[in-house]
Amino acid sequence: MRKLIITLLALAFMAAGVWFSAPQLLRELLPHVAERSETQQFHDMLIDMKPDAAIQAGFVETMHEQTWSNEAFFSFFGIEIPLGQTEATLRAPIRVYYGVRPHAIHATGSAKGQLYLTIDRVEVLSVDADISRLEIRTDVGWARLDALSGAEARSRAKKAFEQSKYRAADNMLQSMQVTAYLREALKAIATQITGITDVRIDRLDMVQQH
Repeated sequence: MRKLIITLLALAFMAAGVWFSAPQLLRELLPHVAERSETQQFHDMLIDMKPDAAIQAGFVETMHEQTWSNEAFFSFFGIEIPLGQTEATLRAPIRVYYGVRPHAIHATGSAKGQLYLTIDRVEVLSVDADISRLEIRTDVGWARLDALSGAEARSRAKKAFEQSKYRAADNMLQSMQVTAYLREALKAIATQITGITDVRIDRLDMVQQH
């Protein structure tokens, strides 16, 4: 009987200890549960996205310029007579859109309610030129015709412009200013999705494509 009473008293003390410590345990446990849930929701959203989809991290605008030129000569009894150089220069604003594919984002949570991101690949999604603001300057050689050499120079310059605008976008991707801008943009996007305000980026890799 005495052993039974002692056992009951011990169980009562244990129950009381659990009762009084339960609020503290819940206070410590719930943030971890919530954090895991938010991080998991973030992962689930990334998994549900199509592989070829992308999260747009922002855009940067700049002026882009491209020049194309060539020279012509007239051969007269073996003597090369220069007819002048024709040069066309195109200049227009471009808007470069940067983003991340879902498979390139890895997120982990911490006990302090922080979200850590590792981003394997930030890339150029598209480059749009504002053709309505396109500036064209053509200098035609002294003995040449604008309708011929000038038109050809402009056509070649336009093709070169389309190709070189992507190289310009890749070069901008390596700049410190764009890197810092994209870091803040991606952190803001992660906060908007998860609700976690303390987002940190462990690694951010830029990838040149063109």
